[in-house]
This record gives sequence, C-alpha cells and structure tokens, in this order.
Amino acid sequence: MTSKTAATNGTTTPKYEARLCHVVKRPDFDGYGFNLHAEKGRPGQYIGKVDDGSPAESAGLRQGDRIIEVNGQNITTETHKKVVELIKAVPNETRLLVIDPRADANDLKMALAKAAAGMVSNGTSNSNGTSNGHHHETSNG
Repeated sequence: MTSKTAATNGTTTPKYEARLCHVVKRPDFDGYGFNLHAEKGRPGQYIGKVDDGSPAESAGLRQGDRIIEVNGQNITTETHKKVVELIKAVPNETRLLVIDPRADANDLKMALAKAAAGMVSNGTSNSNGTSNGHHHETSNG
C-alpha cells in the first residue's frame, strides 16, 4: 500500500532545490541581463527573459525561476516595486536565491528553511555555498 502522506515525515527530499545566483555587472554588458516578471493572480516574483551572454546567464539564472530571496532577504510576499528596490540596493551586484517555477509549497518551505540555516549551494566550486567575498570595483578614470 502506498501513501501520499509520506511527505509529512520531514525527511522528504525536495523535487526542486533552491540555487543561489550571484549576479555581477560587467563593463562589457549593460545591466544584469534579465527582466523581473510578475503575474496577476500568481504569487511571487519570477525571472523573465535572460539575455544571452549576460551576467544573469553566467550566474545561472533561468527564465521562469521564482525568486525566493534578494541579497538574503525573503521576498516571497513583497511587491514587484520592493523587489526591484532590493535588487538595486547593492551597486553592481545582487544575490538571488531562486527555485524552479514547478516547485511546490513544500519545496519552497524547505528552500527557505535551508536558506535561513545558510545551507544553500550556489553551484560553484565553493563547497560551503558562500561567496568568496571578492568585490569587483571599476573606475571611470
């Protein structure tokens, strides 16, 4: 006999894992190279078009990704305007915690719990999922 309530035991593996995408502007590209998208009647903020060769593409953002956090702040209930402000709050870079748009409420809950515990991987060679702390600075001299 199979049961559909197996997910209540707390050890279920999520179907979709959150990804931390560190997007850094480059001198050869105007902006981050993605659009922020929201749909009426659908909660959340999503990644719209991702430009080819853009910093967003390099960071691993994919069209349709649901944004969970911006620079460490949970935005699941924030307005579109507020999310734009948070993305612009840090000049030349942003950290977006995203998850596949097909993720269900349980996946989202588990992703937020992992983020709160600092356990989200950014998919790069850093095994602890944190950034290397380097800041890219340019001058307009």
